[in-house]
Parts: sequence; structure tokens; C-alpha cells
Amino acid sequence: MLTRTHYVFIFLLVFLDQSTKWVAQTYLKFFHSVIIIPKVLSFDLVHNYGAAYGILQNQRLFLLSVSAIVIIGGFLFAKSIIQSRFSQYGLMFLLAGAIGNGLDRLVLGYVIDFINIKIFPVFNFADMFINIAVGYFIVDMIINGKKTTQK
Repeated sequence: MLTRTHYVFIFLLVFLDQSTKWVAQTYLKFFHSVIIIPKVLSFDLVHNYGAAYGILQNQRLFLLSVSAIVIIGGFLFAKSIIQSRFSQYGLMFLLAGAIGNGLDRLVLGYVIDFINIKIFPVFNFADMFINIAVGYFIVDMIINGKKTTQK
């Protein structure tokens, strides 16, 4: 079950995501990288009309539907999803990431990406939150799997 503290944490993560996207949209310009670490990290403004790794380009309605299902399902089934501290954090990060990118798609029609680590496609904080969530869920499955087999 999600408590008021969890909702505040989710809100703060979404605020971080949206505020960094606002900064990127306001101060970065297309095709003008801000180099942080040469050949490793830069900030590059990208409008992503698809999903991760450029798949599902121009599928706004489908991607909005997926976001809505994840968000609504996460809140509705939170009690059964949360089995440990790991799955609790996993759900909070997943919801924050889905809300952050979902807001972009709903309001702008695309997702603002700007963090460019040269070995990955350009991404944003909401994308990081979703990856952190997956990590928490994997750890939860490993730990809960060990508990189940030991019974």
C-alpha cells in the first residue's frame, strides 16, 4: 500500500524530471551539444516521438495508453505489487517515470530527452527512474525467489 510519504516521494521524482526537462527545453538548442565530459557525456536536446531506443515512432496514442495502464494499474494494485522494500521502491520509481514521460506525451506530443551518454540513446530522468524500478524489481524477485525455495 502506498502512504502519503510514498506519494510525496513520487511527486518529488516527477518534479525533478519535469524541471530538468524544462531547463533542457529552455536552455539547450538542437544540434548544439553542451559537452560535460568529452566523448562520454553531453546534454543534447531531443524530441522523442517514440519509445526507448527509437521504437514505436509516432505512436502517441498507443504510448499514452501504455502509460495510463501502468499508472492506473500501479496505483490500483499497489497493495499486491508491494511485497518488500525493494518492490515498494520499484513501484514508486516506475510510477514517477511513467508519469513524467506520460505528461510529456500528453501535453507536448513527444518526450524531451537530453542526457547523452555516448553508448546509449539520449534519455531523461524519467527513463532513469524506469530503469531503477526494473533493478529494484529484479532484486526483489531474486530475494523473494530465494525465500520461496528455502521454505
